[in-house]
This record gives sequence, structure tokens and C-alpha cells, in this order.
Amino acid sequence: MALSDPVVLKGFGKGIAVILDSNCDFDVICDHFKQKVINGKNFFSGYEIPIQFIGRRLNSYELQKLIDIMKTFGGVHDIIFPWDEISFHHLVPTSNETDEKKISILEGSKDTKIFKGTLRSGQVVKSDTDVIVIGDVNPGAEVISANNIIILGALRGVAHAGASGNKGAVVFALEMNPVQIRIANIIARAPDEENQDQERVPEVAYIEDDTIVIKPVSQF
Repeated sequence: MALSDPVVLKGFGKGIAVILDSNCDFDVICDHFKQKVINGKNFFSGYEIPIQFIGRRLNSYELQKLIDIMKTFGGVHDIIFPWDEISFHHLVPTSNETDEKKISILEGSKDTKIFKGTLRSGQVVKSDTDVIVIGDVNPGAEVISANNIIILGALRGVAHAGASGNKGAVVFALEMNPVQIRIANIIARAPDEENQDQERVPEVAYIEDDTIVIKPVSQF
């Protein structure tokens, strides 16, 4: 699914998620990315910038070209690629992976459905591929995917990953505060009220011992 903008930036904490149109010519991607870096130079500038590229298969040349753009036009000194265990590159096929864990996450994923905007009560996004929501999922809204769900915003509604029965699917959100999470046929209840005021960090939900657990991405 094509984005209306070939390059979309989304902040998470002190880091940046860069969503790239999978169907757009790479030279066009570079032009748009360069302009966004120039326009947001103060946002990019720094010694260590956690960043993740999402939604497009990047070879080593393309990745290096985007890094060079950030360093040349954005004043970035060092770039950190966080979430090694759950890299967005591994949620969208990038190569012939042989690692057993990566294969289990990628199983059945041939494309990615991208929804840009906030999902409001009564709205449902459903797909037999991975789903990326660039925005919030409000109470009363629902995201259903046969595979993985990535929320670049707050998850406050319902997320059902692995609806095809895939117990290796995950749900990722920059802010995890769901009414309900389901992975395959396993259901997790909403967090306790006493935990609602804790500082929000990017988290991932996955199945462990037939139970859904939710952990900060850094601990996954």
C-alpha cells in the first residue's frame, strides 16, 4: 500500500521512526528524505540519534545513502539502530533470513498494510498481512492482522495479531495502553489501573508459555 507521502517521520521518545513507501523509486525517497532532514535539522541534530527505517526493503547501499543524508544535511554524528531483537526490518521481509526466531516472526508476511491517521471508535483495520498504523488507536477502534501489528502511536483500543493462528506474531506500540490484546487465540486483559500513570515507553506484546506478556522493547 502506497503512502501519500513517500517519507513519514514519527518520533518515539528521543528516537525517530522513518516510514518509507515500499513502491516509490529510491531516488524519489532520497529527495524527500533529504528535504525532511533539512527542514527538521534541529530535530535530527545530535551526537546519538536512535533511528529505525520501516516499510521498505533496504540493501546496504540504500541504507548507507540515507545515513549519509542524515549526517550531511542533518548534523547527525552517530546513529543508533535500537531494538535489535525486534527490528522493524525483521517484521517486514528484507532478506532470506535463516535465523529461527526471525523466520517465526516473518512467516506468511508478503506485504504490509499501512494506515496513516488516528483510528477512532468504531473504525476497524483488518488485513492478512502485517499492519502499521501511523497514529493512535483510540478506545472502540480495532486492528486485526493475520501477522504483526505495529502502532506508531498509542494503542488504547483493541489489537488482534496472529488472527490466522500465528502464535509468533507480535504487537508493538510506542504507548501500550490497550483495552484488549489478542495474539492468535490468546487474550490479555487491560493493564491494572494502578499502572496507568507510569511513564510510557515503547513496548511489545508476544506469547510466552501460552500467555501474552508485555515488555519494553529493550527487554524483548
